[in-house]
Amino acid sequence: MFAMDVESLKQYDNQFKKAYETGEKYEFTIKLSDIIEICPRHKQEREQYRRFTSFLKSKNITMNLVSRKKGHKDLSENNLKLENNEESIH
Repeated sequence: MFAMDVESLKQYDNQFKKAYETGEKYEFTIKLSDIIEICPRHKQEREQYRRFTSFLKSKNITMNLVSRKKGHKDLSENNLKLENNEESIH
């Protein structure tokens, strides 16, 4: 389902590639603008990556998306955190 996204992230991040292939726990933070380029979606919105984020979590990988926009509401359970005026979901 997310084969193209996974392959694109493997090329972008060698640690992601290793974790995905070995099943090791891995957490990384990526800017929303970068993930939009790496794994494009029809709409360029954070919500477009929720299913992919959940899929990665099932593989023991946590992807934190950050953007400069404030006021975004996280629709998933307890996944909103603010760091240095940036919003993050995972």
